[in-house]
Amino acid sequence: MDDHEYARQLFEILTRPDDPARLPGHLDADWIDREDGFGTVLRVRSITVVPGQYGSQIEVAFVLDLPDDVSGPAEGSLLLPLDAEWREVSGLAEPEDYAPRVASRLMHHGYRQVQGHTGTPRRAYDLPGRDAQRAMLLHVLAREGHVTEPAPDRYVVQGRNGDELVVILTADQWERLLQRHGPPRDGAFDYYEELLAARSRATRFIVFWEDDVALSTREELPPASAPQLPLREIRRRIAEARETGRGYGWFAYSPDDTEDQLPG
Repeated sequence: MDDHEYARQLFEILTRPDDPARLPGHLDADWIDREDGFGTVLRVRSITVVPGQYGSQIEVAFVLDLPDDVSGPAEGSLLLPLDAEWREVSGLAEPEDYAPRVASRLMHHGYRQVQGHTGTPRRAYDLPGRDAQRAMLLHVLAREGHVTEPAPDRYVVQGRNGDELVVILTADQWERLLQRHGPPRDGAFDYYEELLAARSRATRFIVFWEDDVALSTREELPPASAPQLPLREIRRRIAEARETGRGYGWFAYSPDDTEDQLPG
């Protein structure tokens, strides 16, 4: 599937109306979470394929339905990766598998856009010198294991459980992270611990992306996540489970409710 056809199908999925038969707290068949206002508070207006430094991208334009007492732009856009190789390694060969992630990213982006115009400005952090900044970085990484720097701006952390983490980060990028997230805080669950705690065995790299860091299964950009089961396979397994009377997966409700809880 070429980029433009992929983007067309993605737009079609993201602009579908909410299923009126969907029960509150449940997902539609496309597995997009609309409980947070996607499709109502935030609506996708267009998706355009555009070139990027790391392959093709999509520019997703959206509109926000803001309350009268909230100021700020009611429109915006977000650039997201679309490169075919990236889609393949991320398990996003089909637009329906990318759509829930795009919806989630859009809601997060829209929230930050509104917050940037209505929230309390963050107090600027007075950064120490570069030597002290580097010491902070090494301290953060040392929480995870033994740290070496085999090449400039490349840190390898040998974890206590034997796994290896590669962090690719320049001094300028680390400074921007400190400005964005503040200094590491011992004795508190800070941003840096949260990031590392979210890492799986497949995500062996931390790379700088979109003015922040991201976990990735590879060091090339854009960062890639570990592939999940495609929706078509999940639907097949759910249908098979229903036919045999077995449950499928882990559910936070009674197995007797499976027929109603799972998207068809």
